[in-house]
Amino acid sequence: MLEAVMSAIKPLNEAAMEKCQARLDNLTKPLGSLHAFEHLARKMSGITGNPRPGLLSPRIVLVNGSHRTKGMLDVFAGHVLAEIDEFEVGDGFYPDAMGLMQIVERGTEISLSATRAGSRVIGIGMVGTLTPSIVSEIQSWYCKGDEEPLDILTRMESPELAGMVGVILGAASGGAAVVLDDLSTSTAALVAVRMIPQVKEYLVGSHFAAERHHAEGLKLMNLPAYLYLGMNVGEGVGAALGISLIQASIHVLNDMKTFGEAEVHVAEDGPGALVQSPDVRD
Repeated sequence: MLEAVMSAIKPLNEAAMEKCQARLDNLTKPLGSLHAFEHLARKMSGITGNPRPGLLSPRIVLVNGSHRTKGMLDVFAGHVLAEIDEFEVGDGFYPDAMGLMQIVERGTEISLSATRAGSRVIGIGMVGTLTPSIVSEIQSWYCKGDEEPLDILTRMESPELAGMVGVILGAASGGAAVVLDDLSTSTAALVAVRMIPQVKEYLVGSHFAAERHHAEGLKLMNLPAYLYLGMNVGEGVGAALGISLIQASIHVLNDMKTFGEAEVHVAEDGPGALVQSPDVRD
């Protein structure tokens, strides 16, 4: 199953992204002025293969979610209309290599089930945190690349890490964006990206968590985050906030009018004059 999932992860749809970019460039605003929102809209068009993606049916997969602080994630998930899937990986249980691979596969199936139901955005979070030694080891290994991903995953003996890696791989293979939360999720993303580099194109950073190493993990993947909130909490809250940014970008793409639709003049000079046209209406 894992091999099939890994082979299903495809490059983003360049044709859809180009059409999306043409619309973004022709919206009634200064060229490139919404920056991150335009970046996210373009990414979502590439992931979905639709130049103007619509409803994304977001979900949040929370590892060991039954132990979460009741009400906290529920409020933020409700704000973005995201369902919450609790993924119990076996708290305090350290399986062998075969057991860890089974946890990876369980994670992929949870994500794939969500994508089959129509979700194109999956947030990921974890109750608790990975140990500092695991984080340090994974970041060092990512830079060196001297051990196979499945070997390092086995050696870490962390069901939570294995579960998050599976969720990321499954979401990407099912054609959904993966919105990261905090340090634990960025650490899992490093493993997933080493397994399949194409996974990085499906990742969305949400906020710069208080842990210094989270920013370092994102930097290793050259992955931006967008919010500076000083938050020191995981449990999927940051992922929910990242989903809200994606939703806003989709509204920008679909609800703003182009110069042609609004019947106003396009730029007559500057960089806008090179790409803006009254003929762009979809």
